[in-house]
Amino acid sequence: MRPTASEEPTEPTDRRTRRRDATRERLLTAALELFASQGYAATTYDHIAERADVGRQTAFNHFRRKEDFVITWVRQRHELLDRRDAADTADATEPGPAIEALADELRTLADLNERDYALAKELHDSGVLHGAIDLRATPRAFVAAIDRGRRNGEIRADLDPETIADLLFDAYVTALSRWLQSDRGFPLAEALLTRLAVLANGFTPRGVPG
Repeated sequence: MRPTASEEPTEPTDRRTRRRDATRERLLTAALELFASQGYAATTYDHIAERADVGRQTAFNHFRRKEDFVITWVRQRHELLDRRDAADTADATEPGPAIEALADELRTLADLNERDYALAKELHDSGVLHGAIDLRATPRAFVAAIDRGRRNGEIRADLDPETIADLLFDAYVTALSRWLQSDRGFPLAEALLTRLAVLANGFTPRGVPG
């Protein structure tokens, strides 16, 4: 008897999904390598498709605009923070201090930019990076850590976690831009942690009315 639709094996679909995801990741890797080595403006879809060993139309099917490669790269970094935060929270018997979690997340971002400096610098100087960072898409890991801090009394309960996270994300984006513009003229991680400390402690003396 022929199997019904609900009984059809799912493995072929799973294989197609895996192949599609592998092709997309290969295209992304090829594009980022080319952006770093020969420049964003000088890199074409033909170059990317050739490096990834796929047809030009396949590259277009996965990434409709060249900027989409950069947007995906930025998004993957934020998703990495989210996964690590979720894993750390799941493994812990009780959540650690929120400020330490935020500091670890900022260090991770600093390390990623140090590792991919040539790429980040090229994307910044070509004017693409700023547009690829969606300021409406603050990493959820920031929000989650701040929300935990509110619940355990570490962070003021009358403040909105999204607002605090947005302030921290804005500080990160600005520090990153200045760091890239200065050709690594200062330690990025140190600058980010300084900004976190200022946000956490405030910048007026204790007891001064607001």
